[in-house]
Amino acid sequence: MIFNVRRFLASRVMADNLPTARSATSPHEREHIHRIIGERGLCGLANDTKWDELISAIRELEPPRPRYRFKCVDGVPSDWDAEWFYHLPFPFMSVEWFDISYRTAATDHSAWLFTLLVRIGFDYHRGTDAVRIFGYSPKTFDSFTQ
Repeated sequence: MIFNVRRFLASRVMADNLPTARSATSPHEREHIHRIIGERGLCGLANDTKWDELISAIRELEPPRPRYRFKCVDGVPSDWDAEWFYHLPFPFMSVEWFDISYRTAATDHSAWLFTLLVRIGFDYHRGTDAVRIFGYSPKTFDSFTQ
């Protein structure tokens, strides 16, 4: 029993050191993003709590984890990536949309992923092999296979 408690506490310490949806590289980064959101007239559809629920759930999965790509309000679409610990677009308030590839030749993540998205309350659209989660409205389908 003591081993399990220590293991749990150790896992919490590691999780507490990982970046979250609110993590930013500078104190002014969030202000900069707020300004762009206002200039573009975007309306928020997601929040840090929802993004953190998604990130935590996928980090807990055994590999292979699903691949993702994203577009920030001030950037261009990213390349596909599968690293869910440090490569994510922090802070998530910058995410205009976030695609998750739920099906590969070896793995189909669709059953648990769509259950999770509904439970969290994300606004999303299901495509052929990926889902697009919307961080802001108006919704865009750039580079998305429907």
